[in-house]
Amino acid sequence: MKNRRLLISGLLLVAMMFCIPELKAQELNCKVQINSQQIPGTDKAVYENLKEVIMEFMNTQRWSNLELKNVEKIDCSFSFIMKTREGNTHTCDLQIQSSRPVFGSSYSTTMLNMREDFTFEFQENQTLTFNPTSMDNNLTATLAFWSYVILGLDFDSFAQKGGDPFFQKAQEITSLAQGTLGESWKAQEDKNHWGWINSLTDPNQASMRVLSYNYHRLGLDMMYEKAEEGRNQIMSALQGLPLAKQANSRSPLLTNFLDTKADELINIFTKASGQEKETIFNLLTEVYPAAVTRLDGIKTKK
Repeated sequence: MKNRRLLISGLLLVAMMFCIPELKAQELNCKVQINSQQIPGTDKAVYENLKEVIMEFMNTQRWSNLELKNVEKIDCSFSFIMKTREGNTHTCDLQIQSSRPVFGSSYSTTMLNMREDFTFEFQENQTLTFNPTSMDNNLTATLAFWSYVILGLDFDSFAQKGGDPFFQKAQEITSLAQGTLGESWKAQEDKNHWGWINSLTDPNQASMRVLSYNYHRLGLDMMYEKAEEGRNQIMSALQGLPLAKQANSRSPLLTNFLDTKADELINIFTKASGQEKETIFNLLTEVYPAAVTRLDGIKTKK
């Protein structure tokens, strides 16, 4: 049963921290989509090959010392909307999503929902090989970076700072890629790869990571058995949002939280009291003033 990951993940985290060598397997269940409608011509074999190569890379690469059963792997998706092609150079909009199951239910909560402009080199029948000590391929580096981020976000939701080992790996990739693989890796930028990993590893910005554990493990996972208590825990967790904004108002984690949780929060607080709804609405709109209309459902949905 997929929800067994709630219990198993804690055990796996311990195994990972102690680097037990016998535990080795793939951790992701990744779906890949390639949309090449904007690319002229009828020969699209390279994109069919690209999809196959990325799927094989994402679903067979070992990112840790963990062993997960198929039902325990982390669901994620990479969608490439191809925009231009010049020889072996491709540009696209890349959309990345991941989710994790909520204990005691068939519901999955979205953990990551982001997009980036992406340029990479790829030729038909090329193989992708990840070398953690050398970054000379933007496609491989980007796939590896987001794989570690996805794993880190997932483990943060099951244990406080549980994603540390994965975020450290993503930070290493970022350091190696800077200066060679383009703007996505440039330091001191808020919304690129550097900005993401800086928000996830900077101790001064730790409030969003604490919030994740409190929101998911102590809140959502509790709602199956104790709906009101779980909702109260979520209300408490949301108090971390103003702190996160104060630490870095341009943090991509703040944007990601709104993108992944806005509709979910509307549903969670459907059965809350009018005062609770007003409190959460005011808190959220203080942090996200441009999202007032989107968040209005917290007060109005019955």
